[in-house]
Amino acid sequence: MIGVALSGKTTYREANFTNHEVIALSYYDNNRNKEMRVIEEYLKEGKNIVVDDTNLTRKIRKLHIDLAKKYSAKIIGIFMNTSSNLLQQRQLRRHNPFPTVAINKQIKELETPLKDEGFDSLIVKKDYVQPKAT
Repeated sequence: MIGVALSGKTTYREANFTNHEVIALSYYDNNRNKEMRVIEEYLKEGKNIVVDDTNLTRKIRKLHIDLAKKYSAKIIGIFMNTSSNLLQQRQLRRHNPFPTVAINKQIKELETPLKDEGFDSLIVKKDYVQPKAT
């Protein structure tokens, strides 16, 4: 998963990756080394994983991609390309608003992902909104 806060990463993951182990940097006190150890452990066990982090830079994505390649895992990048307008709408609806200054900082840090970073496929979700259950 790739995208700034409030871009829909977790919502998309919850709807589409129910049979995957979920990895998020926040689960490991924002300790990248701990996160990478868990990812490697799951990959060694042959488990399907989804990394539900912002993954804003090529450098961070490369850590995950290189480790996945070591275990011959299929690497799918899902980029939540969410407009500032939709981010603002989501911000206003939240009970515990994410700081606007932090979102703006993430937008500036975001390096648009490219397939040639090592992804087997790269999916772009523009202004993703979870479909309503019928």
